[in-house]
Amino acid sequence: MVKINIVGVGPGSPDYVTPAARKAVQSAQLVIGAQRSLNLFTGDIKGETIVLTAKNLRNALESAAGSAAKGFEVALLSTGDPGFSGLLHTVLESGLFNIEEINVVPGVSSIQACAAKLAISWDNALLFTFHEGNVTDDEKQVLDFAVSTGQDIILLPDSKAFSPRGISNYLIKSGAGKDTPVYVCENLTLPEEKIISGTLEEFSKRTFGSLSVMVIKATEKLSE
Repeated sequence: MVKINIVGVGPGSPDYVTPAARKAVQSAQLVIGAQRSLNLFTGDIKGETIVLTAKNLRNALESAAGSAAKGFEVALLSTGDPGFSGLLHTVLESGLFNIEEINVVPGVSSIQACAAKLAISWDNALLFTFHEGNVTDDEKQVLDFAVSTGQDIILLPDSKAFSPRGISNYLIKSGAGKDTPVYVCENLTLPEEKIISGTLEEFSKRTFGSLSVMVIKATEKLSE
């Protein structure tokens, strides 16, 4: 029995909200999401809402579990796609729901939007996310190795813990070529969308917005 719908709401523009996502929200008695996610469903929300923040995440999930236990339909809004740097992992780790109680409505992720904008066939690209903010040395080393072996990389940086500027500086210090081609897609699908191209050296001196996707077109490989 489904107790919670985790709904992917896309990268930001209402044009990228799927009909399935709107249907899930329209039928929910409780809708939980960040304010900018809730704003995508003006006119669709029929039930109660909880504005999700970093501080009330656990309480919001407990409210979702309590409402679902009473037979109410719940929609939890996740930016992008719930399965990639989204809320699916958080819900599974919460211990409040079993997998059988979860229904995932997929959405368009910013990774997909970035690949489309840059015309990248991303089936062979390596994907990284640093959105959680807890960036470990092991994760950095995996990224460094991927760059050094000539992999194309699409990643979600963290604007504070591991920003595009910080990533560029780290990779240069680790031996990556300063002229390695890099792109940053800011505010994808939104009116203020920007696509910035440059090199690791140039990006090591620049600051980017929090809604960014970074692409590293690695050109150097380790000698065999």
